[in-house]
Amino acid sequence: MSGNTPPLDGRPVVVIEFGNEIPPRSFDPVLPPELHARRLRIDPLRYPGLAETVPDLATQARHWAAEIATAAPPQAVLAYCSAVELAHLLAGELPVPGIPLVVLDPVLPGPGTPRELLLDLALDMDDTLDPAEVPDITGLPASEALRQASVFLRSLVTRTAPDLDEDIADELTQAQRAWLGFTLSAAAERTAPPKLGHVILSEGSEWPDSDALSVHHTGLNVKELFGTPAVTPLLSELLSAPAAGSERGKEEPCSRTS
Repeated sequence: MSGNTPPLDGRPVVVIEFGNEIPPRSFDPVLPPELHARRLRIDPLRYPGLAETVPDLATQARHWAAEIATAAPPQAVLAYCSAVELAHLLAGELPVPGIPLVVLDPVLPGPGTPRELLLDLALDMDDTLDPAEVPDITGLPASEALRQASVFLRSLVTRTAPDLDEDIADELTQAQRAWLGFTLSAAAERTAPPKLGHVILSEGSEWPDSDALSVHHTGLNVKELFGTPAVTPLLSELLSAPAAGSERGKEEPCSRTS
């Protein structure tokens, strides 16, 4: 890294973060302090109707691009884990070409990921559950997979409260169903992995050099990568570099929602 990193300009930075993730993660500890006041935060799980439908990632990207259209074009888009393909598509939807994309520990969910997530969510709700009870949604059309998973999650609530109103059961499982809806969209079949921008990796994480503009191995563990400013100098340098254009894949969810 250069010892004379140029100053960051005054434009906002888009950060894509899962708001009710377990354990929680945020870019706040790693962002240069001068960016805190002008970050635009996107929570993919707040896409309208995500607990009931599975819109493709391109549709979600267009929605979020429209949501931030009133702000100045961002200086960069930041994302992590399974949000990186959404971030890649979002960067392509922004009105100014070449906005840098910086991602931490990217993951592309695979066909079995939604079922693995459903099992984790179900065990969080009932740790006495027999895993054999969890429906295998692998290979189903995304909308049908979400429907079957939703019925099952609601049943976990109502088995202990059989007289519970259906609307309340929906509300109690909304976060889990939204997480599944997003994961199903992120796990959709793709012809090739996206070519990401700048990739920053914790120890043990991998991403092919050929599928990014640059790949940086930090040697930090995940907690250090996200919870300390150790990566801030590298992040500042990447954000300050001239835009090179955003070009157009561990298979498990990085985390879970409550």
